[in-house]
Amino acid sequence: MNILLLGGSGLIGSALLLTLLDQGYCVTTISRKAIDGNTRQGIYQLQADISHWTEPQDWQPALAHVDIVINAVGIFAENAQQSFAALHVAMPTALFAACEQAGLNGSNSSRSGAPRVIHISALGADVNAATEYWRSKGQADAALIASDLDWAIVRPSLIYSPNGRSCQQFLQMASWPLLPDLRGCAAVQPVHLDDVIAAILALLAAPNQQVVNLVGPSAMSLSQWLAVLRAGMGLPATINLPVYGWMQDIAAAATQYLPGSLFSPTSLAMLRAGNVADTAPLAKLLRHSPKAAASDVKGSSDAALSEGLAAIAQLGWLVPLLRYTMAAVWLITAMVSTINWPQSLALLAQLGIAESLQWPLLLGAIGCDLALGVSCLMSRWRSWKLQIALVLLYSALISWGLSEYLLHPFGPILKNLPILAVLLLLDQCEQPHDKR
Repeated sequence: MNILLLGGSGLIGSALLLTLLDQGYCVTTISRKAIDGNTRQGIYQLQADISHWTEPQDWQPALAHVDIVINAVGIFAENAQQSFAALHVAMPTALFAACEQAGLNGSNSSRSGAPRVIHISALGADVNAATEYWRSKGQADAALIASDLDWAIVRPSLIYSPNGRSCQQFLQMASWPLLPDLRGCAAVQPVHLDDVIAAILALLAAPNQQVVNLVGPSAMSLSQWLAVLRAGMGLPATINLPVYGWMQDIAAAATQYLPGSLFSPTSLAMLRAGNVADTAPLAKLLRHSPKAAASDVKGSSDAALSEGLAAIAQLGWLVPLLRYTMAAVWLITAMVSTINWPQSLALLAQLGIAESLQWPLLLGAIGCDLALGVSCLMSRWRSWKLQIALVLLYSALISWGLSEYLLHPFGPILKNLPILAVLLLLDQCEQPHDKR
């Protein structure tokens, strides 16, 4: 059986690709990036930007000899290169039309003529839904339902997988010292990634023109879901802090611009709308009850139970906090040095610096502090080693020239030790990102 898998680099697509290859299927994928020559047996890779494939004829060469098309393409937020209109509506609509045409002209090897289609949508998708994400998904669903193809639409709820971006952010929230209780948000029904993959595999033989909602066994509030994740990571129970609607609106508006953040007015609207459905259709498809999305039973195979996962979740929000804290240290230092310039010049004089050099050194130090503070806020700039060197230099000069600060009761020099430890931690934690 030949399968065309779209979106093979996403959470569902990447897990599905490995499973299909392990089970001996021949899989074709399409990627915008350059093709790596070292690929597994059974996979054929095409290089193209399918966001521009908005006409049926664009798809015809890729559909030759294809028995099943699985569309796992999806974005949660738009950017300059990717839009809901292109990836969620125009592209899949053209794909479905091309599949119908392939059946009419007999251009592929499927016994029914046209390739069967499994389309991965989202729970809550509807042409009249509350968000553009859901509406765009709903438009593609409607186009497929109106076709003459043999199709299945799967609509996952929140997916539990430690490798998923959304799940990672929920895990980070669950590891906070206080859990946010988002008042006014509706229930969620997280589903385990294993059940999502198993459901798609079960549909390969007979899509049967059906819509299947993929949900876990239990609907729960967001605060309950965070508590489940927290218990799964082996962290002790903590206090729930109520967060009212107006607070949520401010937080969503502010954090949507942070790198990697999925919390935005759109995601908040989705949380308020709810994400639940009947479990019975999925249980019938799987021939067993869906598994709990996360469990607090020690010894389970769920990665959420490992102490390592708890540490990763905690570092996920602690590292940005430390980054912003270091930015504040440098920027406030520059401001204080500027405002209290007479005292700054006096300290340079105590170090034995010639009067003619004091102003140039002070201005240089202020500029350096400003530059390092800004670098802390820029995720692409890595200045931690430079900051370590500068803190060591400052500490050495002050210890030598202003020895009274070394033995000062408030310990201003000794407090550089934890700062050095923080800088070393930031340097080590951010190194892997440079290698990806």
